[in-house]
Amino acid sequence: MISNIVREFDRVAKENATRVVYDEMGQTHTYQDLLVDSNAFAAWLDQEKIVPKDGPIMFYGDHQFEMVAGFVGGLKAGHAYIPVEVGSALPRMQSIIDAANPRLVVAIDDFPVEKLNYDGAVINKYELEQIFAQKTSYEVTHEVTGDHPFYVLFTSGTTGSPKGVEISHDNICSFANWMLGDSFDIPAHQIYLGQVPFSFDVSHMYWLTGLLSGSTVQTLPLAVVQNLGQLFTTLPKLDITVFVGTPSFGDMALLSPQFNHEQMPNLKYFVFCGEELTTSTVKRLFKRFPDARVFNTYGPTEAAVAVTSMEITPAMASSHERLPIGYDKPGVTTTIWKDGQPVDEPNVHGEIIISGDSVAKGYMNNPEKTVKNFFKYNGVQSYRTGDEGFIDQDGIRHIIGRMDFQIKLHGFRVELDEVRNSLELSEYIKQAIAVPKYNKKHQVSHLIGYVIAQPNDFKDEKELTQAIRQSLAGKIMDYMMPTQFVYVDSFPKSANGKIAVKQMIAEANQ
Repeated sequence: MISNIVREFDRVAKENATRVVYDEMGQTHTYQDLLVDSNAFAAWLDQEKIVPKDGPIMFYGDHQFEMVAGFVGGLKAGHAYIPVEVGSALPRMQSIIDAANPRLVVAIDDFPVEKLNYDGAVINKYELEQIFAQKTSYEVTHEVTGDHPFYVLFTSGTTGSPKGVEISHDNICSFANWMLGDSFDIPAHQIYLGQVPFSFDVSHMYWLTGLLSGSTVQTLPLAVVQNLGQLFTTLPKLDITVFVGTPSFGDMALLSPQFNHEQMPNLKYFVFCGEELTTSTVKRLFKRFPDARVFNTYGPTEAAVAVTSMEITPAMASSHERLPIGYDKPGVTTTIWKDGQPVDEPNVHGEIIISGDSVAKGYMNNPEKTVKNFFKYNGVQSYRTGDEGFIDQDGIRHIIGRMDFQIKLHGFRVELDEVRNSLELSEYIKQAIAVPKYNKKHQVSHLIGYVIAQPNDFKDEKELTQAIRQSLAGKIMDYMMPTQFVYVDSFPKSANGKIAVKQMIAEANQ
């Protein structure tokens, strides 16, 4: 069991000194490089004293090795990291600066400081490389430990200003021990896909787990992911063994015929998080990778990446309309609350409450929102997720969807995620999203189904729509059937790679 992540980084690095820790599209760095560079940065931070004690450091970039070496070096010197993805909107960056007040920004990519109200220090990639080149020895004595912030991640901010979630060392240490344990049973020395942005906490599933297990992180830069042609050419050439990502990115990868076992024979593990994993995605995945192990996980940013997991089998994908999110990780208890009280009976629908050692202390410099979402339950730190779910008679957790994605349609309560899953039962639909259309009284008048269709020979969209309706007869409640279908090639994505459902709702109602 790991008790001190920072010291474990160094132990693993020394044991695997010549092994490649980071492969950036062919540009490789070893564990020895990571050890030397992080030590040099930590020593520089201690010497310059730009960042106050326990103050965070903001990192601005993509998937560069310098980002990870900077994270580790900052942690050694006692500073949490705030990763901000390159190209982030200026209002979002200003909001992060206002909330966190970082005294240092490490800009691996060009940082638009002249367009922001920021009076702290900025060092660029060249200056950081000059610091690394000092190759200064360093003794770890005041690293981030215990309940001190390990990282601060800002939520997407779809409803108002983004909130900075302070995850402590002990929060993420509990997660790391779980990921490296029997629940996933992924051996050491793997090759992890590094596609998820560092500004999204799911990235810890590959870089943190990778570095603590002597593994290699094989990155996919943002520019490659955004260019489907380049992505489809690049992905099959990566000799990865562990695929970490959102279901949306899994669906994107499956658009390429080359994403299969024949082209990628060493790819054995798929770990999904961040969105609901649908049976449609899993069925297609097992067709391409019949011997793979597929894990479904669940958890909000406020609870250190993920708190439940379950290995999904082909039989489960065939027998379930919606896949379970599994069992609680050690140190965490999820409960179902209804009318402000926990319920003990199985199969009762209510809000998912997370309690335990994964739950953050709150939002950075935001006591009002902290009090609203965090509380003590039986003396244990707890978080109101805003997700609706239930626990079945076998103790398996299930998610129904966001409580703010529940609507009333003609007197019926409708879950948009349930509509999506029902639509994807049609053999003519590859992916679907259901969004409500509101009238002038802000009442839902009907549902719109946005559909990525399977290849077909129908002469027009009208004929395809008729076939979809017929294929779903008896599989979807009449009131849940969209009255309008819109056919698209792709869905808009958030910065974290999730389907931007709220954006689609807003656009449909403009």
